[in-house]
Amino acid sequence: MRLTKLLTFLLLAQISFAQQFNSLYIERKNIDANNLIYQTGRLFVFDYEIIENDKKYKLSYNEGYPNEKFELAYIETDTLDLKIHLLVPKPNKSERTNKKQTEIKYLYCPVFKSINGTGIVENEKNTWIHPPRQGFFKALETCPFPFVTLPLEIGKQWNDKMKISDHWSNEKWGAWEKKLMLSYNYKITERTVIETGIGNLDCYVIESSAESRIGESRLRSYYSEKYGFVRMEYEMVTGLKVNIWLDRFSENNNFNDLQHIINYRNEQRNNRLQ
Repeated sequence: MRLTKLLTFLLLAQISFAQQFNSLYIERKNIDANNLIYQTGRLFVFDYEIIENDKKYKLSYNEGYPNEKFELAYIETDTLDLKIHLLVPKPNKSERTNKKQTEIKYLYCPVFKSINGTGIVENEKNTWIHPPRQGFFKALETCPFPFVTLPLEIGKQWNDKMKISDHWSNEKWGAWEKKLMLSYNYKITERTVIETGIGNLDCYVIESSAESRIGESRLRSYYSEKYGFVRMEYEMVTGLKVNIWLDRFSENNNFNDLQHIINYRNEQRNNRLQ
């Protein structure tokens, strides 16, 4: 038991250490209080599709650490209707997964193998978010993270770097051994209006790439000043694509503690079974 806990701690420490962008501005105070988008009690529900060899898929099964198993199904035969739920719980300093980041929780409804805690950074200088990374969504670790520097200006460019371990490796989206250095390039290319599950939204488009010894991955993200990152179009070094888009949004939810989050999770499951 002690060995298992130690290995889990070391893995989480390694993952956490790897995910520090040098150019990212992280405030020392008002970590949650100054958020305009990712405010306490808000809920962002995302739909998704996986594209491999020009065919579209959904997940029929998805399980994160420690088993890391998933199964794909043709989109036409999908009966699971999995959605990615991003919750912003009430701040609790002692339970932050990442120090000096706003805590968020990912739920994969109606698959309830785990509640994944991670963080986002939102302030007057930049907005940056950890993508979902459970099960199949480990693939997103090999691509640029959603990241935008402020003020928003078409033509603005910036870059960064990050090392990731081979824990994230998989033949489907990119295989390597030991550490992999990702060199990121970001550019705000245009402003456009896109259709989402909550209506048409005015967005800035950020084109980004991640170069490494195994190839180049890409992310085109759409950023709304009101709702944050509302659409992400990923392409892995293998050609695998994942599109994620905002389907529902609500605020003033009661995510004050873990029990309230579990109650929300159970409510979603029960609604699915009815």
